[in-house]
Amino acid sequence: MKVLPIIFTYSDVKEMYPNRDSFNSFLRRSIKAGNIKQIKKGLYALVDPSSGFIYATKFQIASRLFDDAYFSYHEALEYYGLATQVFVSHFTYLTHVYVDDLDFEENIYSSKKSTCDLEIIDRMKQNGVRVVSLERAIVDSIDNPGYAGGLEEIEYALDACRDLNIDVVIKMLEHYDKAFLYQKVGYLFEKYFGNRVPDSFYQLCLSKSGNKIQYFEAKVGFAKLVLKWKLMVPTERSFPDEIY
Repeated sequence: MKVLPIIFTYSDVKEMYPNRDSFNSFLRRSIKAGNIKQIKKGLYALVDPSSGFIYATKFQIASRLFDDAYFSYHEALEYYGLATQVFVSHFTYLTHVYVDDLDFEENIYSSKKSTCDLEIIDRMKQNGVRVVSLERAIVDSIDNPGYAGGLEEIEYALDACRDLNIDVVIKMLEHYDKAFLYQKVGYLFEKYFGNRVPDSFYQLCLSKSGNKIQYFEAKVGFAKLVLKWKLMVPTERSFPDEIY
């Protein structure tokens, strides 16, 4: 008995259908019967007959849109169980080239151009996803809070997550090499991890931060200065070591 993968291209089932015409014929019948749905040209999903929904998750779909597709930011935080919000209608994934949005099953899949090949974990054989490590997801999210659901969502993730591999965090910081990112990461890690992280890490972040005061998700007139990290943070938050 032929058992189809829950998400597949022709190359995935070529051994089952060595004749391309017979595959196309099967595909047409199955789509018409509602047993299979086309995600995009050449990519298909198996439908669960008991529910009428496809078996594949949005994480699996995004990982199969292109051979180099993977996800980070809020999508990775959600995948790791560290998100309070669920982005039900939008999914950002990364590829090395920009492509148009894909609208499928009430989700819009938007590509963001990848500028980094570090810490991409290929779990395609295990559970059909390609996702960044938790450490990179955290650093990416702090670098671009807008892609992570905002600062509150990042702080929730930091408060809920296990200890991170600081060597990997440093590797990501060195790759991006942004003074502002060192400031933000050092500040948030000190707040949520404290002495669980070596002091040498905070000293590294301070040494790379520079002397410029930066606004971190705060607006002029509604901010407080965290002097040590030279960050202006929103007034509605309660942070330690603040100077007004």
